[in-house]
Amino acid sequence: MREPSFEELFRVADLFGVEPGHLLSPNTLIPLGHSLQVRGRVEAGAWAVAYEYAQDDMLTFTGRADIDVDPKHRFGLMVRGDSMDEMYPEGTILECVSVFAGIEPAPGKRVIMVRKNLDGDVEATVKELVERDGDLWAVPRSSNPAHFPFKVGEPQPGITEVQIIAVVVASIRQE
Repeated sequence: MREPSFEELFRVADLFGVEPGHLLSPNTLIPLGHSLQVRGRVEAGAWAVAYEYAQDDMLTFTGRADIDVDPKHRFGLMVRGDSMDEMYPEGTILECVSVFAGIEPAPGKRVIMVRKNLDGDVEATVKELVERDGDLWAVPRSSNPAHFPFKVGEPQPGITEVQIIAVVVASIRQE
């Protein structure tokens, strides 16, 4: 077993929301976040019909301990697709906080967006918000050139409504 470097110690302490010295004490308790559910899947960048798992099929995971939001406004989504693969490979679990909890979807944040098409289908995606010349854009972070950014709020053919419903606050990737 090896001793962690100072950088590793500070990174782990920050992750758990504790002082680095607390990690060196043999009696330290590290706070855990709430148990949250992976409610469904989201296409990374491409729009796809929103899919919610049946209650019995929902996975659980431990959310971040430092997020001070009512757990009813927190949930997980499983990433499908390749248009955010530079950040979220397929299978990544995204920890999300609903905008109804008062969290602001600001430039630099990754967000969950939904849109309704003329048939009434609800589609969902994850994108990164970027400000360009005073406009807000939804940008894929992909190795696939087929995915492209779009201006938030700009009308889209066949789409009746587009909303940002949540902000991504963490991701869990499989090794």
